[in-house]
Amino acid sequence: MLMLLLALAEAPPAEGAKADFQGCEMTASGWVCYYKMPPVTLRGDPNAPAITLGPPPLIVQPVISETGQAEAARRARLIARCADAGWVSLCLPGERREARQLRQQAEAAAALNSRVTGLLGEKKCDEAVKAALDGGDLALAGKARAFCKP
Repeated sequence: MLMLLLALAEAPPAEGAKADFQGCEMTASGWVCYYKMPPVTLRGDPNAPAITLGPPPLIVQPVISETGQAEAARRARLIARCADAGWVSLCLPGERREARQLRQQAEAAAALNSRVTGLLGEKKCDEAVKAALDGGDLALAGKARAFCKP
C-alpha cells in the first residue's frame, strides 16, 4: 500500500484529470462521499512498463428506506424533547415550533388512519378511499384500495 502511495505521489496528474464528485450520504458510521476517479498510471521502476488503471466502477445503493427511518426517528425525538418544553429546556424556539407542528401533523395522520380503518371495518371501501384522499394521504388511499380488492 505504501508503494502504491509513493508511486502515485511521484506521477504527476494528467492534464485536466480530476476526480468528479458524485454525491454524499449519511450512514451509520458517518458521511460517505463518492467520487469518480480518472484513470491512473503507476510508474515505479523505470525499467518496468507503466501500468494504467481504469476508473473503479461506481456502486450506487439505494438508501431511501434508511433515510426515511432516520428522519422519522429524528422527528420522534424532536417531538418528545421539544413539543411540550418549557422555557428552561435546551430547545431553541425554532425547534419548539417545528416539534409542535410535527406533533399536530402526527395527530392528524393518526386520526385519519383511525377513521379510514373504521370505515374499512364497516366494509365501506369507497368511503374509506375517499376519506383518505380527502385527508391528502395517497399512500393510505392505496392501502385501503388494496385491502378492498377481492
